[in-house]
Amino acid sequence: MGVIVMDTATDAMAVAAGHLDGTLLSAVTQRVPRGHSRLLQPSISFVMQSAGFHPWEVERIGVGVGPGSYTGVRMAVATGKAMAHVLQVPLIAVPTLDAIALAAGLGVPAPADGAEVSVLVLLFARRHRAFGAWFTVVGGRLASRSEAQVQSIADWLAQVPAHTSVVPAVLVHDFPPDELALVNLSVDLLPLSWGDVSTRFADALFRLALRDEYPVFAGERIHTVLPDYALPVEAEVKLELRQKGGERP
Repeated sequence: MGVIVMDTATDAMAVAAGHLDGTLLSAVTQRVPRGHSRLLQPSISFVMQSAGFHPWEVERIGVGVGPGSYTGVRMAVATGKAMAHVLQVPLIAVPTLDAIALAAGLGVPAPADGAEVSVLVLLFARRHRAFGAWFTVVGGRLASRSEAQVQSIADWLAQVPAHTSVVPAVLVHDFPPDELALVNLSVDLLPLSWGDVSTRFADALFRLALRDEYPVFAGERIHTVLPDYALPVEAEVKLELRQKGGERP
């Protein structure tokens, strides 16, 4: 009857517990950069105790698979895989961008006619780039998404007119202040910082982990779940540059 979800891909760590019928019983979101390694296990214990779950009552585990930093995203993935393996329950892999988009959609008043809301999620990827995707949210439910990819922030914002002609649009971002000062935000976008949205992150992750369209891993397949790092880790970039004798882009 129990569902546990977790995500450590961004600076907001989300953990939640609830029932398979969609009832959310306990949730924790903590924005403590570089603190996930010491907070994840206590947070899992807290939400399970708050929800009144014993480990053997957990029937499903949902984990945010990124994109995220090498150290960050793998914490929840590794923990979720270990729990699913030991408890012999299925593991559901939920893209972190999807949970962020739904968290934003849950906080935006729906249009009076029940129309969709466009949500652009952008996670800063250094060098004026962002990893992101476009989403539509209808009635508090994630309806669709574009292909996630890394592009320059300017290229992402150039797409805004095509997505805002008939629907309201929201931009969720985690840009640092110096980068945000360089961004020319469109008047057609409602900009929300990741900090503004993250309070609904655990709730959104829990909702998505109950949906059928995400990959379900069971048995030995649990070991095949991999984090989405979006970009090569810093060591890989440096190694490739040394091998090619080139310069860093």
